[in-house]
Amino acid sequence: MRKLNFSGAAVSLSVLTTVMGQCILSGEAVSARTLLLQGLPMALALAVISRLLALAEVEQGTFSGNTFCSKLFCLLATLWFGAELVETLGQIQTLCWEQFSSMALVGILPLLLWAGWTLEPGVFSRSAGILWWAVVLAAAICFFSLSGQLHWENLFPEPEMTGPMQLPIYAEFFALPLFFETDGQKSQRHWVLPFAAFLVQALFAFGREAVFGPAHGLQGLELLRAGSIGGIARFDAAFLLVWLAAALFRCGMLVCTLRVLLCRAFGCGEQEVPE
Repeated sequence: MRKLNFSGAAVSLSVLTTVMGQCILSGEAVSARTLLLQGLPMALALAVISRLLALAEVEQGTFSGNTFCSKLFCLLATLWFGAELVETLGQIQTLCWEQFSSMALVGILPLLLWAGWTLEPGVFSRSAGILWWAVVLAAAICFFSLSGQLHWENLFPEPEMTGPMQLPIYAEFFALPLFFETDGQKSQRHWVLPFAAFLVQALFAFGREAVFGPAHGLQGLELLRAGSIGGIARFDAAFLLVWLAAALFRCGMLVCTLRVLLCRAFGCGEQEVPE
């Protein structure tokens, strides 16, 4: 039976990529105050649930596919991960069309699905480190380009009506043992993923509020566009290209996961391929 053995860098990059996509495209007017007061307890609750579920799933073999209940869990996880794949593809298509007037995703989608279906988990684990360096570099450039426009007095204004706080919830939070099947301890060490998702949301919210003021309801993309270093501007295009690469990585990783889940749910006999 084929086993998933993604690295922690691959799983965290996959989750944080879609969180960044939501922040870039979303125009919800959630203040930094609301995010801090409501989002932090939500992240803590999700982290505790993720930790407890990881312990139980490792002990019970929830995604082993050996029992009827296990097959049912695999089928339910397939539906959830499939929905996440559709969501990520939608984010990619939206950004490609709005920012580059491109339908390139339609052309590369068959290749993307084929690659995700055939590549081994180790390939994603090895490439995650390179993408992480690119994401960190792009984020650092965007931060320095905004450093002269941050008005810290805009943070934490008087309370006002803003949109409801919504912390993103992903299947990865509740299925960590599935991604680290050859090392059960890894799943117990990555229960902090909800905090990482909260941190990404907080950075966008604090940055948007420090630059534009409280609760303007602007897309996170406008925050990226506002930066400049000297006479050079429009670093948002470079950041979006890096994000698109990470989003394609996430899609391939989700397809790889879906293949394993479908085979276990329907009893497909697959020989385990060594890493």
